[in-house]
Amino acid sequence: MSTIVAGTDGSPGSDRAVAFAASLCKALGAQLVLATAAEPRDTEEMAAFRRAERATVGDLLEANCDAVLSQAKQVAVRAGAREVAMRRSVGDPTAFILAVAQDAGAQAIVVGKRGRGRLAGLLVGSVSQKLVSVSSVPVIVVP
Repeated sequence: MSTIVAGTDGSPGSDRAVAFAASLCKALGAQLVLATAAEPRDTEEMAAFRRAERATVGDLLEANCDAVLSQAKQVAVRAGAREVAMRRSVGDPTAFILAVAQDAGAQAIVVGKRGRGRLAGLLVGSVSQKLVSVSSVPVIVVP
């Protein structure tokens, strides 16, 4: 294995998945690619923050992605990952993680069982469930 993609949303579950993926990369000498995608939702809180900061929704989503990736990289480095790349996007997390895995030539995808979207996951299915259903590479789901 030369490349593993870990999907992250900044939740404790995704931090566990990143740590597991980093440990696996350390043992295999593989590159770790961290991927996160913010789903565009303009909530009341975001609108208020956007007005106060005079920022666009895109600016806020990109800043959130950067913060999530920064945290995930710290987790990965602490767990022993030596080579860490980061990718971010706005949109559907499942589609983005699959695209990153394909572009990177990844041999596996690692994700947490449940992330921040617990209610949405119950209603329409979680990212991990979707990945397991459609991925062409193995998907490791970390509890």
